[in-house]
Amino acid sequence: MLQIQLDTGCEGPLALNDNAFELCREFLPPFGDRFFTQLSRYGDYLADIAKPPEYQAGDTLKLILPFLKARGLSNAAIREFYAGNLRLMPGAEETYRFLHGFGFPIFEISTSYRHFAEAVGGRLGFDPEHIFGTELDLDRYPLGPGETAELRRLEEEILGAPAIELPPGATSLTELPAPVQEAIGRLEQIFRERLPRMEIGAIYREISPVGRAEKARIVAGNLARTGLRLADTIYVGDSITDVQAFQAVRGGGGLAISFNGNRYALNAAEVAVVSDSAWPIGLLTAIFRLWGKEGVLEVASPERRGKSRALVLPEEMIEPITLGLQGRRFNLYLTQGPDLERLAQESEAMRASLRGEAIAALG
Repeated sequence: MLQIQLDTGCEGPLALNDNAFELCREFLPPFGDRFFTQLSRYGDYLADIAKPPEYQAGDTLKLILPFLKARGLSNAAIREFYAGNLRLMPGAEETYRFLHGFGFPIFEISTSYRHFAEAVGGRLGFDPEHIFGTELDLDRYPLGPGETAELRRLEEEILGAPAIELPPGATSLTELPAPVQEAIGRLEQIFRERLPRMEIGAIYREISPVGRAEKARIVAGNLARTGLRLADTIYVGDSITDVQAFQAVRGGGGLAISFNGNRYALNAAEVAVVSDSAWPIGLLTAIFRLWGKEGVLEVASPERRGKSRALVLPEEMIEPITLGLQGRRFNLYLTQGPDLERLAQESEAMRASLRGEAIAALG
């Protein structure tokens, strides 16, 4: 057996929740879902079009925090909400019980607030020291009545702005429809001028979501801890925040797996899983432990699948995997090829069927 480590994202591969979207929906009624979507789309504009150096994918998690604070959210309330609202990927508990049994290191690397990452990782038996998430202590930020009232007014202003919909391929603000330009202009004023002058604006300077570059740095730190190489690493993700980790792992000879990923993930990963169960990660990890990346690529390649090494997995591995996949949908692909558009549609459709259309549409 090869010495390996598995690094996995949280939302998507492990859990069906979108932790920030659901906090807004619960604590910013009655339009918290629209509020979060507006800020998420504004974040997409910043990450993909405007590209200011200080913004990275995942920063929507800090944009929403003053507004949640103004509605009375606390650390305890966050933990209580997550404890009662976890939705794990089907088969995740059994899959990770199976994988933990082999004793190799497994890490959870999540953009989500640490409260959520720990709730998921704890349920799945992860070593607490192997769980990474966005650090947040909401209780340490004071908020007086004046700023609370102002945040409620700003919330209404954001909700009153036209919906932000970004046309595919847009590369500048001037290419966006006039109503979208208007909405972005309003949000730019709020987040670049008004909120930074408020006392609660300190939250934007001090909170650092685990975004693209940070995930790649955490993978490197995990390898320094285990003494393994990128070539010994499997990285599983599903979104824009996983892109740099995918690139780092692929560049070092490891295996990058998109799990029901969106287009960002599919473009960066080497292998794509489309499934309604976590068990394919158990299968691919078992193959990787025996034959490395080459074994997984052989299974994923249509031309070579007839001589699949998976067919000769040891019985103690194949039996729980077979039972776990029974009655489940599972397709495995190489991401490089002429059918990438069809693959993207299939992957995003599975993502939507499991997590809901609203969550699946988020980057």
